[in-house]
Amino acid sequence: MTQHRRRRAGGLFAGLAVAGIVVSGCAGGTAPASPSTEAVACDPDADVTITVGERPTADQAANLEAWENAVAAFEEAHPNITIDDEETKYDVATFPALLVGGTLPTTLQVPFTDIQSLIERGQAADITAYVEDDEVLSQLNPQLAAVTQDADGLTYGVVRAAYTMGLIYNRALFEEAGLDPDAPPTTWDDVLDAAATVSEETGQTGFIIPTTANTGGWLLTSMSYSNGDLVEEVDGDTTTVTLDTPGMEASLQFLHDVRWEADAAGANYLYDNNAIRDDIAAGAIGQSLNGANLYNSLVIGRGMPKEDFGLAPFPVGDDPVGVLGGGNIQWYNPKATPDQICAALEWTKFYFLDRYVDEDAATTWAEAQVADDLPVGLPEVPVVSDEQYEAYLGWIEPYINVPRENYTAYLDSLATATIVPEPAKKAQELYAALDPIVQAVLTREDADFSELLSSAETQVQDLVDAE
Repeated sequence: MTQHRRRRAGGLFAGLAVAGIVVSGCAGGTAPASPSTEAVACDPDADVTITVGERPTADQAANLEAWENAVAAFEEAHPNITIDDEETKYDVATFPALLVGGTLPTTLQVPFTDIQSLIERGQAADITAYVEDDEVLSQLNPQLAAVTQDADGLTYGVVRAAYTMGLIYNRALFEEAGLDPDAPPTTWDDVLDAAATVSEETGQTGFIIPTTANTGGWLLTSMSYSNGDLVEEVDGDTTTVTLDTPGMEASLQFLHDVRWEADAAGANYLYDNNAIRDDIAAGAIGQSLNGANLYNSLVIGRGMPKEDFGLAPFPVGDDPVGVLGGGNIQWYNPKATPDQICAALEWTKFYFLDRYVDEDAATTWAEAQVADDLPVGLPEVPVVSDEQYEAYLGWIEPYINVPRENYTAYLDSLATATIVPEPAKKAQELYAALDPIVQAVLTREDADFSELLSSAETQVQDLVDAE
């Protein structure tokens, strides 16, 4: 249930910790077209009220306190802007009806997978004129900013956080197995060899991935990218699903070999994303694949020693097309007024981006994080330009409290990484169709890759064509 709380109270910004939203599938329905970039002038001094989604729930006491402090600090710095915060989060099932009914917030987070569909249906505000000359927004990473643009280069959102997929590994288990934790695997053959060694030397699972709730399909898609094949081909208005490919078969062969040749995949082939994180943090799994942004989930949320958290680039196969990336995009309501949109952009900059471009904001944020025993200096895909991000790292350097030297290979890889987005059409339905294939390969030694992939390809293509 959506809950609102109006507040205008004083207070100091005491850091923030924002919970992420699980990537969702494409929304349905229609809505009024986005406003044109013509005649969009706003008055930055106008008295305006905006609604902001994602206020932490009452059971998240620390996050809620940090949020409330941030709202108070923002309103103190922008006395003409009132924030009406609410718990509403993006939900594919309810988004279209709430938008048409006029009950969605002025701004909230949407996943990378959905922004293009929202743009196509006129369900996102055109903010081009507001961001082009903005001191902060004009410094954003252009590769990431492109995700929020349509074919004409118009902008419909702001990337506030981004990640790529990575190899998550337990440095302590690597050391116990006689492997060098500072030289993590780089290829699928390397991962297979390390999995066998960890399993043989420690008795723990050498490698496994989650396989349920669409995560198996999500990771298999990431592996296909690494092995040379996308899962969708887009030509104008036509989208062709391509699953029965050499890249997919190579990915399934790797999973088969970990399970049936190396006997290094453990005994649980129905992990969900929460359960596998529990076991990674507990030291029961040597390697897995996931978003490279798992530090908070494993170390802060589950107590994994920070020295044990290992992160390496996603393994490389033959002729990779790139590494799958994702993240959070701040969306703006197409029914909002220009003054409301400008105010919502100010909130976005204040809460998510200012620390990357302003030294005082960076050090204030870092000091608050350290005071709350939260991490500073996590590996991340920079949302600003490389030059600006280096300046940011210099500002926060005295406060960095994570062992960045343990992520050297991953951090170095970001300089040359080609970030490939998730499938634009029916991503979650595609992942759901691939989950049973991953499970089949891990549970049936004689699973027929081509037959399974062909069937899933037909199933997802029918869904895409029916959209």
